[in-house]
Amino acid sequence: MAERGEPLTDREREVLELVATGITNREVAQELFISINTVKVHLRNIYTKLGADSRTEATMVAVREGWVGVPETDQRSSEEAGTQTELAPPPPLPWPKRIALLGVLLLVVSILVVTWPRTEAQAGAGMDLFPDGPATAAVSGSDQAESAWQERAQMPTRRAHLGLAAAAERLIAIGGQTPEGVTGAVEAYDPEADIWTPRAEKPIPVAHVGAATIDGLVYVPGGRDADGVPIRSVEVYDPQADTWRDAGSLPEPLCAYALVAHDDELYLFGGWDGERYVSTAYAYNPEYDEWRLLPAMDVARGFAGAASLDGEIYVVGGYDGQRELTDCVAFDPLTQAWRECAPLTVGRGGLGVAAIGGRLYAIGGGGSTTYLGFNERYSSDQDSWQIVDTPLVGEWRNPGVAVFGATIYAVGGWSRDYLSLNQAFAPYPFRIFIPVSHQ
Repeated sequence: MAERGEPLTDREREVLELVATGITNREVAQELFISINTVKVHLRNIYTKLGADSRTEATMVAVREGWVGVPETDQRSSEEAGTQTELAPPPPLPWPKRIALLGVLLLVVSILVVTWPRTEAQAGAGMDLFPDGPATAAVSGSDQAESAWQERAQMPTRRAHLGLAAAAERLIAIGGQTPEGVTGAVEAYDPEADIWTPRAEKPIPVAHVGAATIDGLVYVPGGRDADGVPIRSVEVYDPQADTWRDAGSLPEPLCAYALVAHDDELYLFGGWDGERYVSTAYAYNPEYDEWRLLPAMDVARGFAGAASLDGEIYVVGGYDGQRELTDCVAFDPLTQAWRECAPLTVGRGGLGVAAIGGRLYAIGGGGSTTYLGFNERYSSDQDSWQIVDTPLVGEWRNPGVAVFGATIYAVGGWSRDYLSLNQAFAPYPFRIFIPVSHQ
């Protein structure tokens, strides 16, 4: 059985090189004189060895490693003779191969764009990190037939910089920035029925905000109000009663922070205080309705993502006023200590981070000082990030990201326009049920 990290066999390399041209499994089989089932077996082994989830990811690895070359036009000169000889043009390629070659070229260009140095944004840009630009259609990142992402019912309100949390068998989308301005809209999504329903609006409309659930209640700290000012207020939503109440205020006004629930407490990291990005960290205890100061991060940042994994809290990416960050740090709530973890492949500001199946997933971010070409997956045992498919390319900032059951949902966000999209990603689509006998 194939294992992650094993080298590809010669036959697997042949299959991958053909797949990278964009041809179908049937065409690969015909080219290599093997059956379609054999091609599928080779692809499964390739995915396992490369840590890829789709043909797109495997192809990107092949391009990155130099296994797939880009054909160059054969040009020669006869300088010795003092004249330049013009070669006869080759016969035109069939259209399917032209399209396949174009696909390879686009992949190479996307890799170059990801790694190409970029001009840094102006220092102190503050909330102008994500300016509203001209509205254009979002670009799909992969073929739905090949992608692990699935499109679900769209959110009724187009928005970015919202809070998203799972509670009461629903996903709860709260607040955010819309084309009309900051909103207090609350909408609940039922994944089983694939429908959205409106709920009681948040009393204080906010954007650049997060949401997290403790004991069935959704906490929404701070945020940026309709006047563009960070606030200290903390509001709590009860999805069963469809009501809101106040909780203990933040120690300082903050928005654009990273938020996560861990061991029945809230943990909040960094953010924007109205004048600068901060490195402060706080924990909130619902029983005492109090916030306490934690050891600060080394880097001041906003628009980072956070998730709890293996007893630690990871804070990933973000924006420091000049560039989108690749930084990854982990906080141990027991020892109150920080440590570094492997950095992201590309800088991501305005990303969402989710933990599922013992791994972290960095969703979205990019488009301000970096280019979004893929999402990323982190394994703590290997301390490394791997490429994961994305439903959007170019930019996708500040979607709401949350885990419901065995699925990651990414809702809304900004991609040259405010989005209402609802994308579902199931890293482990198959469940194994083991019967247990009761005696």
